[in-house]
Amino acid sequence: MSNSSELPTVEMNQERVACCGLSRIGSPSRPTLFGAAIVLVTVATASYWAGTKSGMSPNMMNAEQAEQWAGSLPLINATGSVTSEKFSMATGSVSDEAEGLFVLDHNSGLLQCTCIYPRSGQFMARFSTNVAETLGTGAKGGKYLMVTGQANFPRASNRPAAATVVYVMDSATGNYACYGIPFDQTAVPRNQPQQGLMVLIGAGSANPLVDRDDLR
Repeated sequence: MSNSSELPTVEMNQERVACCGLSRIGSPSRPTLFGAAIVLVTVATASYWAGTKSGMSPNMMNAEQAEQWAGSLPLINATGSVTSEKFSMATGSVSDEAEGLFVLDHNSGLLQCTCIYPRSGQFMARFSTNVAETLGTGAKGGKYLMVTGQANFPRASNRPAAATVVYVMDSATGNYACYGIPFDQTAVPRNQPQQGLMVLIGAGSANPLVDRDDLR
């Protein structure tokens, strides 16, 4: 056999190579791989947050399991307050079914709390007081700040009270006061209107006078 004989050559397609009955198509582009990775990460994250201790998502639960899952979620009790030049407004829970709306008129010092009865969908309770005398602002008006808080006072049959208190401060003097709301929760199921005066719980000052004799 002559050494000069040439071996047979086979032309191959760069896009597709056949071997042993199998074919290989060109590899996916980088954008395609990157998009697939994003989808996988998104699905894994959603599954993690939606899952429970048993590894099931809410869509896979029955009614009893879904109720238990919802009960395990943390509850958030939120209140809000905002102040403008003429008015301050805040909200706070007054019963198991409703919250109160607190509005303070800076010019007159009138503080009002109105409450909606959920069953009737109307404002059925109203409580008020004037903070000007307690804070020493008088008829000239004041620059007020107002927020609500919680305080579980012992309840008496003659004075049922909400677990919310409202704090008012005159930012010009630093004087502040705390008021309670004598809200009767038993009147809500009967749709019985109620009104009264807010109860002054205490007062103080953010700028107390320092008595040097007491410091000795």
